[in-house]
Amino acid sequence: MRKLFSILGFILSKIGSTITFTRNLILNLFFISLIAIIFLALQQQQEKPVTYADNTALVLNLNGVLVDQPKLVDPFDQVMGEIIDSKNVVNEIAISDVVSVIRNAKTDNSISALILDLAQLKPASLTKLTDIADALAEFKKTNKPIYAYGDYFSQEQYFLASFADEILLNPAGGVLLQGYGSYTLYFKDAIDKLNLSSHVFRVGTYKSFVEPFTRNGMSAQSKEAKLNWLNQLWSNYTATVASNRAINAKDVAPKADEFIQKLQAVNGNIAQYALQQKLVDKLLTREQMSRYLAKKLHSESDQYEKVEFLDYLALQPTEFEEQGFANKPGVGIIFANGQILDGNQPPGTIGGKSLSKLLLQAKDDKQIKALVLRIDSPGGSAFASEQIRTALLEVKQAGKPVIVSMGSVAASGGYWIASAADEIWAKPTTITGSIGIFGMFATTEKLLAKLGIYSDGVGTTDYTGLSVNRELPEHMAKIIQMTVENGYSNFLNVVAEGRDMTTAQVNDIAQGRVWTGSDALRLGLVDNLGNLDDAIASASEKANLADASLILIQTPRSERDRFVSMFTQSIATQVLTQLNISPDGHVATWLATISQQAAQLNNYSDPQGLYVQCLVCEIK
Repeated sequence: MRKLFSILGFILSKIGSTITFTRNLILNLFFISLIAIIFLALQQQQEKPVTYADNTALVLNLNGVLVDQPKLVDPFDQVMGEIIDSKNVVNEIAISDVVSVIRNAKTDNSISALILDLAQLKPASLTKLTDIADALAEFKKTNKPIYAYGDYFSQEQYFLASFADEILLNPAGGVLLQGYGSYTLYFKDAIDKLNLSSHVFRVGTYKSFVEPFTRNGMSAQSKEAKLNWLNQLWSNYTATVASNRAINAKDVAPKADEFIQKLQAVNGNIAQYALQQKLVDKLLTREQMSRYLAKKLHSESDQYEKVEFLDYLALQPTEFEEQGFANKPGVGIIFANGQILDGNQPPGTIGGKSLSKLLLQAKDDKQIKALVLRIDSPGGSAFASEQIRTALLEVKQAGKPVIVSMGSVAASGGYWIASAADEIWAKPTTITGSIGIFGMFATTEKLLAKLGIYSDGVGTTDYTGLSVNRELPEHMAKIIQMTVENGYSNFLNVVAEGRDMTTAQVNDIAQGRVWTGSDALRLGLVDNLGNLDDAIASASEKANLADASLILIQTPRSERDRFVSMFTQSIATQVLTQLNISPDGHVATWLATISQQAAQLNNYSDPQGLYVQCLVCEIK
């Protein structure tokens, strides 16, 4: 009987496996067929290649968020994101693409003007904006006009718009300039009321990331440090806008009393206020704007010839050559963007293992004679930061110059990595420094006790039984604090070694304090002020390369992903159209927020629980 049941079990398991295989095969064939059908349909409906005539205006309609390097999005996630949460899918725009388009238009005889349509541009750091602003300033030297128009201008949008020869604003719109601030929630009382025990270990007077868990408000030291760099950023912003608009810097965003007085003079009309303050040149409706620009561009009708950003970008040659395809020696470029985590990570985050692998590829590639590492990161795992730094030292020991170009932020772990370079370039508005370290966690023994729940037991050493459900022993708190202090000492030594300073000199400007690029130059934390192009030029010079190619070093994307991603956006559009899906924007936004917050918990995975991160570098 037992043998019979065994045979029946074997037969049933095989039948189950066959059914599962058949089901998966059918689903895969259906998906592949769907892709093939849509591909054929798209091929038949494919538009003619983009062309443009003489006297064409390039419309810089930037729809999305500015980044150094766009993330690689999983094709299936991209389809589902478009279908389920289309309102909250944010496009990423490579800054290098925007700069390249502007520079090519500058020398393109068919492009007679540049029009800034910035309505869909998402909030961006001042550093990222200045990279584009530099290209706009170069474009203006050709005497080709720049026009900016919009219904509203946010602070970031207006910064770029200020470079235009004329700014056109909708009479029902306005210009919103708020300044820069840094605000956060504080949880000390909430933690006490919830009977949680917060354990915080840090080194650095200004390492204020842990303050929300130990205080109910910002400390005086934190306010001092933050106001220092926030005021510098705002002064840079207002000075640039004032220069572009030929007005006084204090009139860009006057004090509240003066603003109210001037707003009352125009009966509360924000658009009229912007016009009187010379923030804009004309108030025109959308239809009037179109006719006005057509006239300015010498069109014989109410319309004018134009080519949009993405269409024009598609016609331009790529700026970087991929590693393995360079036809001459050159400078390697690696983008390191996002939080620093342990292990392998995709673009958009920095993996200790994955970035180290790319650095070692650069070391071994005979075509690469120098390396530029572009860092835009607030830091993260101390272990991963050190892993990356040691790989960077390997590149230097191979005799290849290593230049770091700092983006918006290169602080804490981002600076830990940068300190190993031969030369560091930053923008005046770059946020850097934050040389400090912390460890933090909470235990719930008080909360459990209030509920009548207790943890007890025995162990063979003083280190067993450690749990979030138990009180942290005093000796363990001392051990953790010692490891944090050792981590800070290591950070000081790393910077001192890389910057040819003493640890005492580094400690004087460390303590977790945040600095701007301008301050960092004065303090010896960086070598020069400039952008990515300046860093590349310096790398070429140090490697004695007169005509260097730019070789992009990145994690290769699989051919499957390349193939599937060709169709994902079109598939999503087709499905949305056919099903007439209208997702609940409020629910989608809420779910996205919860998902992002939950995902943040995975970011704290340093093997030793030590973090060199500057979360206070975020501006709101």
